[in-house]
Amino acid sequence: MSSKSTNTKSSSDNGSGYQEKSTNSYYKPYGGWPGFMASHGLKTYDQDDVEEGKAIIQAFKDADRADYEEQQAQKTQGK
Repeated sequence: MSSKSTNTKSSSDNGSGYQEKSTNSYYKPYGGWPGFMASHGLKTYDQDDVEEGKAIIQAFKDADRADYEEQQAQKTQGK
């Protein structure tokens, strides 16, 4: 089993109900990983750029989760 499979697990282990989007869903609008990297001025063959690309994706995931949690907090405050 590849290590990539651990990145697609559900993040609902804390009971929040949040389902993390797949990494590929972030690349798709760019036409895939190479397009994502190129659009951010990164090279797919440069290991430092690859690490930066991964960090960008993680930041997108973190922002999506924070948005979800904020929306959920607003819903519970409105009740």
